[in-house]
Amino acid sequence: MASKRLLKQVLKQAQSHAVRGFAMLSMTLILVFITISSSLAFAHIQQQRIQRNQLHINYLKAKIIAANKLDLFYIVLYESPELLALSPPCTNLALDTHQLVISNDMMHQYMLSEQLYLCVAEEAVFNIAIEVIYNHTERIVMQRQLITTSMPWTWQPTSLYGF
Repeated sequence: MASKRLLKQVLKQAQSHAVRGFAMLSMTLILVFITISSSLAFAHIQQQRIQRNQLHINYLKAKIIAANKLDLFYIVLYESPELLALSPPCTNLALDTHQLVISNDMMHQYMLSEQLYLCVAEEAVFNIAIEVIYNHTERIVMQRQLITTSMPWTWQPTSLYGF
């Protein structure tokens, strides 16, 4: 009888140790799963932040490129003012194909391969726009106004668009 009681007590202790062990194993696995999930979520958030920053950097690069190319085009216009004499009057369209500038040798020399638009807003006032593509699908259009009544010519920023 005593051996049966002892056996029952030993079995009860073994079962309680097994239940306790299973509970601890389950909690440990749950904690490991939560840790892995939070690490993956954090990595995903970091990746999105990096991509967003890269897109913003590409936008800023395109903006700088557009400004620099417009400055180079100012030099081209100053050295070959016949382009100004050939420019059509401005329309309501910012990127009218009739206003597209046909590349000349000086533009090739300054590596101006972007699409440049030039039109006459009023006498001695010209609107100039450049279109720069970035991120393979987006465009930035920067416009400036050139006033040729004074020496040196006045160069005024007018607008910046992103598409």
